[in-house]
Amino acid sequence: MKVRYHYVQKADVKYCDISCTVKEAYDYLKETGYRSIPVLKNEGKTFIGFIYKVHLLEHYVEHNGKESDPIEPLVQNQDAYIYEEDSFFKTFLTIRRLPFLAVLNEEKEFSGIITHSNIMDVLEDSFGMKTGGVLLTVGTKEHKGAIKDLVTAVKDINIEGLLTMDNGDKYIRRIILNLSGELSEKKLQKVIKKLEDKEFRVTSVDRIDHK
Repeated sequence: MKVRYHYVQKADVKYCDISCTVKEAYDYLKETGYRSIPVLKNEGKTFIGFIYKVHLLEHYVEHNGKESDPIEPLVQNQDAYIYEEDSFFKTFLTIRRLPFLAVLNEEKEFSGIITHSNIMDVLEDSFGMKTGGVLLTVGTKEHKGAIKDLVTAVKDINIEGLLTMDNGDKYIRRIILNLSGELSEKKLQKVIKKLEDKEFRVTSVDRIDHK
């Protein structure tokens, strides 16, 4: 899964140019309602970093800054970017406390941003929030081939998605299975029994309606 399939395109991103003054940037942040936006240069091609509303306010209030001052000294997070061809899951390691990440193409030009909302969309898709389905949370003692055994036990059911948790735990692992939404209650109970006969423990069952 690549970043290029899951980000906000540049045409839909609010940003300011590095040539903006403190007042221009502050007014634009107030207008857009964002607490931070990307800063670009070279006619919007080159990513410079983020400008935060809080830093603009600090410049005014705490440092007696002028409205005509340039924003360049206030730009933060110059390295907060990721490439279109990077693995989407790299964003989990990179974004953390940042409001978003800039996305660059192979020419290192600004292409857009990836947000926490984009990440949530991917997770929702994994949980079947868009397609609907039955989510089984299955607990198992950690052992070699656990996932293979689980998939084999439900091989006659269409698996829409699979997510593992507690990876690296020496004793227990939780696996979330997203099964076809057309699964009847009778068939579901057979699946649960089959899993429990294989020493898996079904800890919760959730039906997700199709959006």
